[in-house]
Amino acid sequence: MALGDSLLKHGFGVEAVQEFRRSLWLLDSDDASAALTRLKLGLSLASVNQLPAAAEELRAAGRISADLAEPAQEALAGYYARGKRYDLASFELSDLLVFTRDSTRRASLNSTIGWLRLQESDVSSAANSYDLAGKPDVASALRSASTAPFRSSTLAAVLSSFVPGSGEIYAGRPATGLLAFAITAGSLVWAVTAAKNDDWVSASVIVSTLFWRFYNGSRANAVAFADEYNSAARHRRIMDLTLQVAEPDWFGGTDSLLGYKVRPDTAAVDSVTGLR
Repeated sequence: MALGDSLLKHGFGVEAVQEFRRSLWLLDSDDASAALTRLKLGLSLASVNQLPAAAEELRAAGRISADLAEPAQEALAGYYARGKRYDLASFELSDLLVFTRDSTRRASLNSTIGWLRLQESDVSSAANSYDLAGKPDVASALRSASTAPFRSSTLAAVLSSFVPGSGEIYAGRPATGLLAFAITAGSLVWAVTAAKNDDWVSASVIVSTLFWRFYNGSRANAVAFADEYNSAARHRRIMDLTLQVAEPDWFGGTDSLLGYKVRPDTAAVDSVTGLR
């Protein structure tokens, strides 16, 4: 057991797995020592990115000893979060939330779930979780970032209806707007010139293939660009809020139990196909 602890503490996860498995063979499968060993085995497996096997061991530790259930599941959620599997991390914490009656602890779990939802850009769910966590200021800021209009798509369409290209300029695409204006204005002048010369065939072709195409395209682009502008602006505001909310301490409970820190190798986690 001591050798396994030393190996795990210094980052030799594969070797630690072997030592903790050997220790389990010598222990009663239902006593407290076996529960702690399974916890360590689960953390060792998670540290080398064997998360399905790690999840089994960590849950087994919680079933044997209720005192280990919460830190084990929270650590597992932390490994999932570091691997960007925020959905699985939320599932683990939601499971804990069901069986938690302490109001302070429930608030902490809801806050952590809100952080996970925010990483998924699910702003509505994140705001609801922060409300339940007793953080209405964060929830209000999230809702403001999600719903506040930045560029009106209706106004963009109206502007381009009167002056082609102006709606695109309003939506933050000046180069595209000026190009649309130049083509529609130029094609209109060309068509009028052809009509004055009694070349009605050329005038109708110019109007149908250039003027109307770019006139209608300018209005459609104005709406699309306004929506894109709003989406990008909301994303920036949400990212700013994300930076203001600290990542939860996933491993505080297991640190206290073990007396040393165990952390995932983030680069290795990202390289695992199943965790992309």
